[in-house]
Amino acid sequence: MKKALHCLGASALVLSSMLASTLAPEQAHAQAVINEPGETSVPAETPAAGVTEIVVTAQKESQNLQDVPISVTAVTGEMIEDAQINNIADLSNSIPNVQINTFSNSPDSAVFTIRGVGVNDADPYVGTTVSVVVDGVVVGVNTAALLSLFDIERVEVLRGPQGTLFGANTTGGVINVITKQPTGEFGGDVQFVYGNYGQLEVNASLNFPIAEQFAGKISVLHNEMDGYFRNYLDGERIGERNITTFRGYLQYDGADYDATLIGEYVRSRNGSQTGVLIAGPGELFYTPGETEDPFDFRRGLSDDQPDLNDRDTYSLTLTQNLDTSFGTLTSITNYREYDNLLFSDDDATTRVLLQTRRDTNHHQFSQELRNLVDITDSTRLIAGVFYFEQEYFLDQDGKLDGFLPGLGQPQTQEQENRSYSAFAQLYQDLTPELTLQAGIRYSHERTSATSTTANSISPDGGPAAFDDPVIPGSLITATGKESWDNVGYKVGLDYAPSTDLLLYGYYARGFKSGGFTGRIAIAQDIGPFDPETLDTFEIGVKADLLDRRLRLNLATFLNKYDDMQVVQNITYPSGANSASIANAGKAETKGFELEATAVPVDGLTLSGSLAYLDAKYEEYDTLVLDAATGGLVPVSYAGNRLMNSPEWNVALGLNWEGRVGPGELNANAQYTYTSDKFTSYTNLPVERVDATELVNASLRWSPDNSGLEFGVWVRNLFDEEYFNQKLNLAGIGTLASIGAPRTYGIDARFSF
Repeated sequence: MKKALHCLGASALVLSSMLASTLAPEQAHAQAVINEPGETSVPAETPAAGVTEIVVTAQKESQNLQDVPISVTAVTGEMIEDAQINNIADLSNSIPNVQINTFSNSPDSAVFTIRGVGVNDADPYVGTTVSVVVDGVVVGVNTAALLSLFDIERVEVLRGPQGTLFGANTTGGVINVITKQPTGEFGGDVQFVYGNYGQLEVNASLNFPIAEQFAGKISVLHNEMDGYFRNYLDGERIGERNITTFRGYLQYDGADYDATLIGEYVRSRNGSQTGVLIAGPGELFYTPGETEDPFDFRRGLSDDQPDLNDRDTYSLTLTQNLDTSFGTLTSITNYREYDNLLFSDDDATTRVLLQTRRDTNHHQFSQELRNLVDITDSTRLIAGVFYFEQEYFLDQDGKLDGFLPGLGQPQTQEQENRSYSAFAQLYQDLTPELTLQAGIRYSHERTSATSTTANSISPDGGPAAFDDPVIPGSLITATGKESWDNVGYKVGLDYAPSTDLLLYGYYARGFKSGGFTGRIAIAQDIGPFDPETLDTFEIGVKADLLDRRLRLNLATFLNKYDDMQVVQNITYPSGANSASIANAGKAETKGFELEATAVPVDGLTLSGSLAYLDAKYEEYDTLVLDAATGGLVPVSYAGNRLMNSPEWNVALGLNWEGRVGPGELNANAQYTYTSDKFTSYTNLPVERVDATELVNASLRWSPDNSGLEFGVWVRNLFDEEYFNQKLNLAGIGTLASIGAPRTYGIDARFSF
């Protein structure tokens, strides 16, 4: 944390000195005003009874959602509260062509896929294709990206490569989270939530003025739940949730300079057992009476394996904006760290077969400095530089008694990444209706890595323990160091013949960083693997019709993967299992997203979306073990569907507001349908997730002039049984993450 404070202080000193030396008189903000932390976003002024306009910062400046020439879905804080959305994963399926899933043995880790572009592993070395950005700061790894959504202004989901403005590892898109900023006035709110499975939530926020031009805010959340699963051995609940979050803001708002300091601490003391094992006769981990029916929400937990997933996350962010004679200069400085201790009973049975302990430390620092300037009345430019560094260390130990009693496998991963980039995006009005946009980003990245793997054995012949001695001669150590230079770019046109119609099209190239494999079986597994590239073509239209009572947004796209980073799951003749990454793939994804919102009568809002996705591998070459010969033979998965890429996705929503008694009633309902998908590149039937239909609903009533609001809600109304993820271990069984059963509850809120 000392490093974070030094870095933040240096950043503040730089901009403060710039402020002191700025002699030009105060000038008007740019046409589209910067909206960073320190400036509260509100919906744009809307004609009576029309579809609500939402202001977003998808292009790092405040714009009406309908004026942004990319495919964006915005979810407001009010929508999040009405639907009892607890974290980012709860948004999955309700946003077209977006999948957000979790792993059975690491429920805090996220698997993001947008338009078929994603990864199926959350270990830090795998990297991301969809970046989570919180108040302008990129969260570097998916293992820390499954955020609690409380006290949120909005969530913006940007589909397609966003590299020119957001940098590497955004080939799929960006999930942009904006928290509620200080208001500068005294006030706040308190909410209590109670639901089944022992759910209890208390959250509160307090805004307060400090002095002239200074304001503060404190937000607190505590959320706990007993867990959906019961232990076969004692009937006790496992897989609990217990999260406490503290977030504080300090804001200065001057005439031509503003700054916001945000500090956050998240304490998670969750359970790790949120998945099951599916296995039948003939599979190694088959356990009669336990592995046949995954939807009874029971699983085993060995006596010596705790249901433990402890995580502590710290974040400190300083955002500064300075109006100068050459535009609005913005600095965003962040330090973020998390520590995680996880024990997972991966076989999910009462037998001692496969268990894991993982101890992880990750920290990152980032600094962005950019300028938004109106060069002329028809020319606008965003340009800047960005620095990012992250380091992580993972100490993992596995018990492999199901393969050989007493056998263990200790492993370590240590990696350090540095990235430097410069970027610019130009907007040139060719006519009053036609605008050209062109962007470019150059990045230089350096990565170093050290990985180890070994085998251990129980000294007394009993079950394996996490501190068993290493078998002499089994330790393998691999190291690597590499650097890469990458250029991403974008060019497009948007045409707005009226204020209610926008047509746009663009071409963009994004890239995912190169790196080194963390989990190795032999020294050669470490790599390196090179960056992968994604070329995207998108054409879209955004229209407000019928006096803004109907909104239609349509986007069509084509993605072409090259040098695709694919996981090589290889079992070597020695019996060692590899999960290394190699540039062995090409793929194509294409489809469309249609979103509609209508206000047929005052108080009633109907919404819906339809998404189609055709995502297939064009090349995917790897090696498999030939049981007959004992050697490796080549195999191709070309033509298979990409992971987590359902062909169809449908969402329907209804929201009604009106007078009921001495108050206002809000009724909300949502329906989502997601067609089947595969969770592995092999497309095996055991890794197919069937189509899923979910219904959520809520009622909220607010008495007049009271500041009170009362609600009832239900998620998964019809108690649909479905899987999130599956991972098949050939000949052993299939590990599966199960979707949440029906949950329901009541809540009360007081605002003052």
